[in-house]
Order: sequence, then C-alpha cells, then structure tokens
Amino acid sequence: MTAKHEYVSDADAGFVLSTLEPDQLAEAKRVGVPRRTLRGGELALLWALRVYVVFMMAVVFWQAWIATR
Repeated sequence: MTAKHEYVSDADAGFVLSTLEPDQLAEAKRVGVPRRTLRGGELALLWALRVYVVFMMAVVFWQAWIATR
C-alpha cells in the first residue's frame, strides 16, 4: 500500500498547523515529509553554491596561510 502525498502551500500549512490541538500537532509532526524533486535550474543553482563555498573556503585558508608567514 502506497501513501499518496498532497503538497500544501506554506500559508495553508501554517494555518492548518496553528489550528491543531497539541496531541494532533505531535501526530502530524511524526509523519514524514517526502523529498522534493528538484528541476534542472534548481540543481544547477545548488551545485553552483557548493562550488562557491568550496572556493571561498580555499580563499580563506590561503589568506590565513599567507598572513602567518
């Protein structure tokens, strides 16, 4: 048996979560949320950010090494 997931907008989700009683909220939080499938542009942006972070780490390490010489 497979579960069918419906995606809810952030505004609707906030309203729904704010109207739940504490025990209902705890149960709702226990249910897992499936990963979102990313499209080409989103994946490219995330990979560009990863490359940028690695590059900036190298720059910081290089500057720290140069400053200690």
